[in-house]
Amino acid sequence: MNKLISILLILISANAFAKIKVVATLPDVAEVVKAIGQDKVDVTSLLLGGTDPHFADARPDYILKVNRADVVCAMGLDLEIGWLPKVLEKAANAKVQSGGPGFCELGQAIKPLAVPTGVINRSLGDVHPHGNPHFALDPLKLGESSAEVVRVLTAIDGANADFYKKNQDAFVKQMQTLHSEIQGQIKKAKVMEYHKEFTYFFNSYGLDSMGSLEEKPGMPPSATRIAQVAKEAKANKVQMLFATASAPHQTLERFTELSGIPVVVAPSYIQLKGDANSIEALQKLIVKSMK
Repeated sequence: MNKLISILLILISANAFAKIKVVATLPDVAEVVKAIGQDKVDVTSLLLGGTDPHFADARPDYILKVNRADVVCAMGLDLEIGWLPKVLEKAANAKVQSGGPGFCELGQAIKPLAVPTGVINRSLGDVHPHGNPHFALDPLKLGESSAEVVRVLTAIDGANADFYKKNQDAFVKQMQTLHSEIQGQIKKAKVMEYHKEFTYFFNSYGLDSMGSLEEKPGMPPSATRIAQVAKEAKANKVQMLFATASAPHQTLERFTELSGIPVVVAPSYIQLKGDANSIEALQKLIVKSMK
């Protein structure tokens, strides 16, 4: 009898100290969750930074991880719309389905940029109806987004609500400090981007954006479009165009050939391998790339 009681006490104790299993879609999301949950959470990121979050696949290992999760956290604003719903459906884990107690989207806690109006359809390209989802490059927005993580972790583990809120306050201050540091290093410039994934970075640091090389998001620009934008960019004294490694190289080369404007190639999300392996490191890498 005493042996049985001892076993039960061990099981109860182990369960009491079990970490909340969180599956994040991106390393950026995982870093926010870890900052809030700290030793109360066990965080895994599905993507490692080398995959365009628009076009990931619903891989079997993703499905297995989500099946075993207590919480799933995404960037949201339909960034992962092409694959995450399939993963959630196949994982058959009721608590982490969209709208469930263990599902969070960081984008729900921010005021997004570029929310489209009017009729939205596929002829307009890959338009995000709830606004631009690429807010990971704005530390201030990431700070705001952490409120969603607090909401979900508190709903699951109310006993540690104060702990999560205290950590959020510290994270917000950390992001404000980082923003101030980067702001002091950036020189004002006229810039462009291939795809609108640096928009929040431009907006947050007061860079003068002249728009994107893409005419329709997610659709490669025509030769006519490239020539037109190159001419206008040159006339407006644009100093650099930002793009990620996934942008078509021939298009970027043609733009530079016609305009004489250099292309800054940098990640728009954390890369777990290399020099952009944290929120802070990514910010500093982009600034370094501009020089």
